[in-house]
Amino acid sequence: SSELLQLQKLVKINVMCCKRVEEVFETALEAAGRNGNSGIGFDESSQTTTTTLVNLPNLREMKLWGLDCLRYIWKSNQWTAFEFLNLTRVEIKSCDRLEHVFTSSMVGSLLQLQELRIWNCSQIEVVIVQDADVCVEEDKEKESDGKTNKEILVLPHLKSLKLQLLRSLKGFSLGKEDFSFPLLDTLSISRCPAITTFTKGNSTTPQLKEIETNFGFFYAAGKKDINSLIKIKQQ
Repeated sequence: SSELLQLQKLVKINVMCCKRVEEVFETALEAAGRNGNSGIGFDESSQTTTTTLVNLPNLREMKLWGLDCLRYIWKSNQWTAFEFLNLTRVEIKSCDRLEHVFTSSMVGSLLQLQELRIWNCSQIEVVIVQDADVCVEEDKEKESDGKTNKEILVLPHLKSLKLQLLRSLKGFSLGKEDFSFPLLDTLSISRCPAITTFTKGNSTTPQLKEIETNFGFFYAAGKKDINSLIKIKQQ
């Protein structure tokens, strides 16, 4: 991760047709485990409990195309957390081993994200996956008081979201969080046959007027939300 901390001036990342890339942002701990320095991985008990925050403040665009072995773009864990406060545009194409893009804990740092397009990635099941520690914490809360206070995840500047040719996609997020997309006005969900819902929690999209699908355009104004439109499409 020391190398990542040196990338403060990085503005764009374009990685294309690199067949053996498995992870774009790899931490030092993960590299040690991969190289066999600590048995099958690394000894968690020997590591410091201090979390390293990797902030790339100038990164604005990321394009990942044709990375056949890519499994993770970034992995936040108890030792390393990533922030991309000025990331505005993300394009991911033909990354067939990738199963998700962001974790729920990263959403709070995506304050400037405006465009997100993902297409032709056969194994992606969700765009935002819920962090394991969040799941455990929710279970503890539910056991203690019988109910869980839902978190609202906000993507304040996201205007365009295009999900296309994703045959394994089940939803944008299947966690329990509610989502708010205050500026989203372009949504395309096309040729995603496995999708069953957009988010399990509520989603608010006050600026969204219509949704583009391979069945045509659906009006999203009024009482119909994205989840109800997906159910109509499946009928």
